[in-house]
Amino acid sequence: MKANKRSISFCTVCMNRTNFLKQTLPRNIEDNLSYGNLEFVVLNYNSTDGMHEWIMGEMARYIDLDILKYIRTLEPQYFLWSHSKNVVAKQAKNDIICNVDADNFMGKGFAEYINTQFHEENDIYLAVDKQRATKDCYGRIGMARKDFNKLRGYDESMDMYGFEDFDLANRLEMLGRKKKLIDKKEFLTAVTHDDDERLKNQNQKNRIKKIYLRHETPSISELLYVLNSNEVHQCKVVENRTYGSKSIENLFIERDTFDYEYRILDNSWAFGSYTQSGGILFKDLKALNLISDPNYLEILDAKMYSSLVMFHSEIKNRLKMKKNIELGQPVVNNNFFGECEIEIFN
Repeated sequence: MKANKRSISFCTVCMNRTNFLKQTLPRNIEDNLSYGNLEFVVLNYNSTDGMHEWIMGEMARYIDLDILKYIRTLEPQYFLWSHSKNVVAKQAKNDIICNVDADNFMGKGFAEYINTQFHEENDIYLAVDKQRATKDCYGRIGMARKDFNKLRGYDESMDMYGFEDFDLANRLEMLGRKKKLIDKKEFLTAVTHDDDERLKNQNQKNRIKKIYLRHETPSISELLYVLNSNEVHQCKVVENRTYGSKSIENLFIERDTFDYEYRILDNSWAFGSYTQSGGILFKDLKALNLISDPNYLEILDAKMYSSLVMFHSEIKNRLKMKKNIELGQPVVNNNFFGECEIEIFN
């Protein structure tokens, strides 16, 4: 029977989320071990929360059985989604690779399900329906390893949070691959957590010191991000649904649907520098003072602050994804994608 089963590599990256991995990895292995023709490839992306000790202790028997291939790198200081996923995927040996985030439960029989999908139809890839699946499972994507290598993996210029998986799906379709949705809910569950957990290992959150908001119209607001380096990023955010409204009275007239609730006006940022007195000088020599101008409100609410940090992270990747679509070029990176110094334990 094993001869009829496609070989599958499940790839997982972890940086300081060992509390999640302890819940998901043992169950994912046991729930799919009977499939036989598989491996779990796990990358320790310089975790400092005891991941190495736990893997080498509690998970050692799976390493000895050649079910678990454990990789560690001590290089990264911050979490890079695209780079880390490329590192782990390049260590996979099997015909099909499937990314499984550290907080994801695969469910019983997921390996059999993947095998069935790839036997029923050629030239496909597996992905989630983002309209129905939990956000925590958006990163689940399965594809032929040869396709992954042909595309040179995830786009490493997308160095913020989000959209790197949707971008990879777009480029798989440019390659002529057809999307098949993972349509069984039992394969798409995860440990629940908030956005702070998603961003805690990113350089992005560590860089932002303050955020200011100024309302311009009912549908346009200006955002100012002040970084720890005192660099300032400025953009105008458009609420697509209400764009064009002149007053609060007609906010709900627009009934068109949009891919995203918000976008950046003209897809452009302005950059400047911040002084301790509250002044900002932009590179085009325009100046403003946050202290003397009452229209700029500092964001103090923790939930809103976290949401705007997430927006700052996601929007950069979203714009890069859009550019990749416009260029129509499926191949990204160079031949050295997913490179770093690693140790392999198997």
